[in-house]
Amino acid sequence: MLKMLKVVRCHRLLQSIPLCQTFQPRCSFTAQEASAALRPFYFVVHPDLFGQHPNERTVNENSLKLLNEYLAGHATKGQNEAKEVVFFVRSHTDTGKALKQVKIYLSTSNLRETVIAILAACGLSSSHVPHTSTFYGTDRPIDWHPSYYAATGKTNPNVKQATKPIALTLRFWLKMNIEKSRKHEKSVKHIRDDVDKLLQKLQTDLGVEDIRFDSVWGFHHFRGCLKSFDRLYNDHPEFLQFALKGRRLVFSNNTGVSRLGEIVLSSEDVPQTWVTLLQSVNAYDAVLARLPKMESKLSSLLNNICVVRLEKQHCHVMAGGYELLLNKILNSLRRCQDYVILTFGNRDLSSLQLVVEGESSPLMLSSFGQFLIPASVPGTLVVEFIQENIDKALNI
Repeated sequence: MLKMLKVVRCHRLLQSIPLCQTFQPRCSFTAQEASAALRPFYFVVHPDLFGQHPNERTVNENSLKLLNEYLAGHATKGQNEAKEVVFFVRSHTDTGKALKQVKIYLSTSNLRETVIAILAACGLSSSHVPHTSTFYGTDRPIDWHPSYYAATGKTNPNVKQATKPIALTLRFWLKMNIEKSRKHEKSVKHIRDDVDKLLQKLQTDLGVEDIRFDSVWGFHHFRGCLKSFDRLYNDHPEFLQFALKGRRLVFSNNTGVSRLGEIVLSSEDVPQTWVTLLQSVNAYDAVLARLPKMESKLSSLLNNICVVRLEKQHCHVMAGGYELLLNKILNSLRRCQDYVILTFGNRDLSSLQLVVEGESSPLMLSSFGQFLIPASVPGTLVVEFIQENIDKALNI
């Protein structure tokens, strides 16, 4: 009898919860995901691409503002007023590559479908748009009273069970994640295939030594960069061949010519910014030729210490910036050559390695025994630090 009363009490408790609060539709496709999915579209309609067409440029600028307001409305209010916007894109089907007007209806009902419609209107692929589903539920999990579990005989998840913890081994971890890894690999196989085809095409067309991706973004982003660069090649084939033949091309987080001589293009820049760099890329050859000579001079000022370059993942040191760092530390050491001779004498330091770092980096000895020297440190402090840590560096 007592058990039946408890069940009736739980049933009445469920009936007292408002239906509108319990079952509310939630859409998992956010405004941030929409902005990321529209990145190829931004490359196509960016106003910087329409410098020779001021009227169309103005139309695209105003339409982008309306689109951003539409996305911002979804991010804050979850709803927005439906509107129609107009964009101009380049028509690659015509021989004259004329501009084509595209009308896009910004719907309020389904943000994901609106994003797909925008991409389709401009002839862009929507395969990278994540799939979403609408689900129903509350904002928080239901915390049942212990009497509910006592009446129904179900296990109370809030009560700790006396279970023996499973030892986490490599074999156990692989067993738990191998199927997940296979599914993920299968889901991105078509993207990898597209990337391989685009890489092979661009390497053949441009005559570059290598094209690689060094960014925190994934394969979707790499494919978008390659497609944008392929469209840029279709517009300026001879110019890109002249600028990139025999060089290495890297898509990363910034734009410039690295100290290794690689042409680094930011995956977040518009193609017009890439063109601006490529127009002056040959001017960096003189800078690249000076860097080894400056490193050799730095080595001679510190008793033949070995000057090396420490390359970090997703971080490229540009040739011009590295030249400024070398010039600064060279001037600092030239002013204290008497102190260098007094400290080291004729001792050969060629077995030690020195890395010139940025001005905000710390003065330290790395775990590999390399002296990491910021260019802003006075020469006397550099000499003292090396002298104090020579034995430690040699023993690492």
